Amino acid sequence: MQHLKSVSMRTAIALLAFGAAMPSSAGGCSMDARDVYAENASSVVQVFSLSINPFLVRGRVAPRFGTGFLLEDGYLATNYHVVADAQQTTVFFGEYGMPAQVIGIDPTLDVAVLWTVQPADALEFADSDQLEIGQEAFVIGFPLGLGKTITSGVVSGVSRILPTTTSSWLSPYIQTDAAISPGNSGGPLMDDCGRVIGMITSGISENGAENIGFAIPSTVLRPIVEELIDDGHVARPWHGIYGQMTTPQVMQVMGWSYEDWFGDASGFLVETIEPGSAADRAGLRGGEWPFIWGGTEILVGGDIITHVNGTRIDTLDAALGAVSALEIGEAVELTINRDGVVLKKSVVIEERPMLDAEMEVYRQFQ
Repeated sequence: MQHLKSVSMRTAIALLAFGAAMPSSAGGCSMDARDVYAENASSVVQVFSLSINPFLVRGRVAPRFGTGFLLEDGYLATNYHVVADAQQTTVFFGEYGMPAQVIGIDPTLDVAVLWTVQPADALEFADSDQLEIGQEAFVIGFPLGLGKTITSGVVSGVSRILPTTTSSWLSPYIQTDAAISPGNSGGPLMDDCGRVIGMITSGISENGAENIGFAIPSTVLRPIVEELIDDGHVARPWHGIYGQMTTPQVMQVMGWSYEDWFGDASGFLVETIEPGSAADRAGLRGGEWPFIWGGTEILVGGDIITHVNGTRIDTLDAALGAVSALEIGEAVELTINRDGVVLKKSVVIEERPMLDAEMEVYRQFQ
């Protein structure tokens, strides 16, 4: 099966029928679950992948089930973890399956684009930036590998940051209380017009949690899908810095007073620096000893970034805004607090190196 490579980003946009702007996602159609299912279920498919580990005797075959939804011209979107390391991928349209090719992956945000010969109607995207808390939301997918299922709920929250995922720092999630189970991964979260407002990516079930699911917002998903179709990978700015915002407890462990947390000493705590990265070459320092807080290990003793290009980094929103504004090739001035001494470091933003899995897929279709 030969994948039909798109020729330009403009072509990809036209193929995906996204248009110059997405319609508002603030509802207004008032479709119920029956209508949403009737109009859109045929564009939601089950994705089955099979990976084989030749070095194992038991468990060498690893099947995975998930959900995907159709774009134009044979493309479809799903989660990367549904097709990770797959030697064989099949997309089920009802009772029959068609082989599919993985043509682009973004492991960082857990997105994959597949291509199959089966034409079908594409789902329309809505503007997730216009979401309102409490508006209706619907999920169509294949929970636990069962038949096609729709569940309903509301948009419970937006801009959710999960402490267990680095991807939510790049793309704060939509939270929904619509029932989500294993097998729903990669499926669409839809508004009451039947438009995609997000891609289901995870849920929380431990510690007695119920009906807490998360989706990648459509305004984040759309350009990723376009870039994967057009280029086969996502070119993402990269600096090599990993960490988290400081807290009063962390500041105290590092020898600061509680009052210092409210001053210019607080900011983004650098825990680790990727060897060979721009931050490493600029001389930034990561954490030196572990500290357990709330069951999570934090490396403390590293630099604290207080300003980026003169902008104060004193809240999570400020940190996210600084990250989203980065551009490849840009020289960024970081103001850091190192053991009470204020320093300035210049870091030139680079393109994030492709992971091995990304490189393997990229080489197949370039």
